[in-house]
Amino acid sequence: MGRVSLKELRRSGISEDDLQTARALQEAQRRAGAPVLPLSVIVGRAASPRASTGRSGASVDDLTSRALRRRGVYDQAALLLDQRALGEIDPERATKAREASRLAKELSASAQMEFDFFGGGNVSIAFQYHDAVSARLQDAGISLAKRNEAMAVLWIITRHLAWQSYECDKAAADLCDLTGIGRSAMSRCLDLLERIGAIRRVKVGRLKIITVTPEGAFRGNVHEHGRTVERYRLEVLKTGDIAIVENPDWSRVERQSGGEATATPTPRSIAADAPK
Repeated sequence: MGRVSLKELRRSGISEDDLQTARALQEAQRRAGAPVLPLSVIVGRAASPRASTGRSGASVDDLTSRALRRRGVYDQAALLLDQRALGEIDPERATKAREASRLAKELSASAQMEFDFFGGGNVSIAFQYHDAVSARLQDAGISLAKRNEAMAVLWIITRHLAWQSYECDKAAADLCDLTGIGRSAMSRCLDLLERIGAIRRVKVGRLKIITVTPEGAFRGNVHEHGRTVERYRLEVLKTGDIAIVENPDWSRVERQSGGEATATPTPRSIAADAPK
């Protein structure tokens, strides 16, 4: 059937309200990118051109097996959904098909081969911290086996940092179970790590909590990193009541408390004036 004019539609009994509704549907089809149907088809005075050639004639059969094999499962689904959206006459169905295609593409982009990199709240470790710890272990005058053991224990400690905290949620006994290292050897290893400034242990009751400076390793929202550093400075380094004097070698901090000076290694040289 050829094109039907508005005059013929009105003469056949189509009201102005029906024509306005049909025009609104055409506009919605244009916005959705769907094929725009003639007014005569929308108001029911002509057959649908669905079977004709053109955009609406797209078929999933046009996709070859080779074209599908080159894509993953979700990419195949997205491709089929995109093609189906082009063939939809109803703009709402076309929009839903495109939304489903978008979701399939997101699933394809986040697919993991073996490990989920973004899952579980990964720990960020500063290169400067890693390099400084490695250098200090080499200068400590210990065997290669002891250095490797210390680095392995430090790896487990940073792995188990609490969320947005500087505390390791594993005690020394837990580290023994995780690494297979004996208690006495673990004690010596933690003493070594604390001596070179890789960790600090804070005694709470009968338990020693292992802490790591957030400037070296951090697990949490990056926007909360500054607050975590400040808490570490106040609660572990206790710079609120003792003076921290900068030493440019990044390895030692001179602390003065009650007129007595001591030297303690720290993962980073800090310059701060104690409040009076």
